[in-house]
Amino acid sequence: MRGKKDIYIGGKPPAHSKLIRTPYIIVLIVIAVAAAGFFAYRYARLARPLKTVVVEEVSDLKVYYPSRPAKLSLKSTPVKTMLTDREKADAIISALKTGKVLPDTLVLTDFAADMEGTLILNFTPDLALLKLEPLTEIQTVYAIVNSFLANFTKAKNVQFLAAGQAIFTIGGTVYTYKPMEFNSQMLED
Repeated sequence: MRGKKDIYIGGKPPAHSKLIRTPYIIVLIVIAVAAAGFFAYRYARLARPLKTVVVEEVSDLKVYYPSRPAKLSLKSTPVKTMLTDREKADAIISALKTGKVLPDTLVLTDFAADMEGTLILNFTPDLALLKLEPLTEIQTVYAIVNSFLANFTKAKNVQFLAAGQAIFTIGGTVYTYKPMEFNSQMLED
């Protein structure tokens, strides 16, 4: 047997026999291209690096505000958990400015902590020029001191500076030349 020959009735192959095979070939090519495209798409999606989603945790900043009569009330302000010490200090000052405890012109220029646990707050000279009533001065000074010591747990006291120099008093009532400790007597009951 040399080779198989197709036998057709009437001796000649029908004219439409080529047309019958061509659609099958086209359909097979379309299926192969679609399958290749699908697998290429799936591979491209898997090969892409995943997007990193950063979840920022929020914690509360403890800020003391003057309240009546001659007391300080504690309010919490939400902030990011992973703040640097300087960012935390700026957030406290910003909260005190928002609460109208400090004037907007007052700027904390430097912030540091020494080895003994003293937080050093160096303000612009505006701090020494504040004109406050005696009760308002007491509440303002201890709002700053208590807010900083409540948020920096390793700190023991706060030293006020204006333009790099220790100041004796802000308005003539509270002695601020030496570092000041947390004042629990001014807290609301």
